[in-house]
Amino acid sequence: MSKTDILCSKDKDLMVEFSGLCMRRLNNSLPLRLFLSPFQPFFNANVHKEIEKDRLVIEHAASGFESGKDRADIDVDGLFEETKKFDNEFIERLSNPLFSIEVKYDDFAEVRKRRIACLIGMVFDLFHNWRDVSPYAEIVKRTFREEDYREVLGEVLHLYNVETRLLGNSFAFHGPAGRVKDLFAGKLFATMEETAKDIAAAHARKIYPGNIASCSEVFSGSAAD
Repeated sequence: MSKTDILCSKDKDLMVEFSGLCMRRLNNSLPLRLFLSPFQPFFNANVHKEIEKDRLVIEHAASGFESGKDRADIDVDGLFEETKKFDNEFIERLSNPLFSIEVKYDDFAEVRKRRIACLIGMVFDLFHNWRDVSPYAEIVKRTFREEDYREVLGEVLHLYNVETRLLGNSFAFHGPAGRVKDLFAGKLFATMEETAKDIAAAHARKIYPGNIASCSEVFSGSAAD
């Protein structure tokens, strides 16, 4: 597996675990369970979209590094434009009588660009120390302190959360779902932010074992009930 494939696989694991824990925690909130059923396909599709966008950015950054470019030379604006094709496919797959979508890019363009830049920076930092066939965990340890690695992962997830919240402005929900949209959106964002911290901590703990807290505590789902 190439270095790029390893990074894409780690990113996918991060996002899948994050979304799964979010859904479990939201499902623990009885008033929101009826809303969760029509919403879950959207959330799952949005996470899948994010994973594909991240692969695009990671591959582009890795290629740039290997060709001798500086991270500042990577065209963030151009990558942002390329990510729009994933939004279009997302909208086509998500046709649903319960809501309509009109993507408002101006609402979240800067947040998405910040996330793209964050991923580019992480790729360049890791690749700078990735000169041999050492395991991924060893490369991370050469590159980041534990708190820095946790902060980078947390920022990647936080920016995704903010974009997801802003993306909600592009949705018009019909029927009963429309009446509880704001309530659900607030609970969703709070749960996503809490879960982002926990998932970032859990993934950092896998790289830097030995802390008192265990990963099982994070994935219990109780923190955001």
